[in-house]
Amino acid sequence: MSNETRYSYLVDASAALAAISGTVNLASNSFNASTEVTSQASGSNSFYPLADLYFTGSFSTSISSASNLMNIYRRDKSIDGSHDAPQPQSAAPAYSAIGVGGFIVPPFTAGSISCALFLPDVPLSDQYEFYLENKTNAILLSGYVVKVRPKTFTPAP
Repeated sequence: MSNETRYSYLVDASAALAAISGTVNLASNSFNASTEVTSQASGSNSFYPLADLYFTGSFSTSISSASNLMNIYRRDKSIDGSHDAPQPQSAAPAYSAIGVGGFIVPPFTAGSISCALFLPDVPLSDQYEFYLENKTNAILLSGYVVKVRPKTFTPAP
């Protein structure tokens, strides 16, 4: 009997669900626009309590080792059948969504060089949206993408 944790994915890696498609530059210390977010509906997703998140994008300047984080927040939808959690925002009340992790950009990543980052085991709710907060002190250039790959535990053979 094996003690390793095994997962079963909702979709294969090439079909991961696009959660955020950055159509405009994202300034430092700000969130992506809600128009760039794709809501993930209930249904088969509800059987997948975790997800792996994938980020690809590039920045306007080199990334400092002192500020190389991009936070990811989950906004729950249809909490009681019709009400949604508030959208995250930089102004008060700050961070009204649930913080679920962060992408750590390798320090000294050169500007305009595309980077790919991975965030495993992010908790999901039945219906949700993800928001990205740029805390790198560099502009995140348009064209960035955050993809979601829901997964569930698989019994050991």
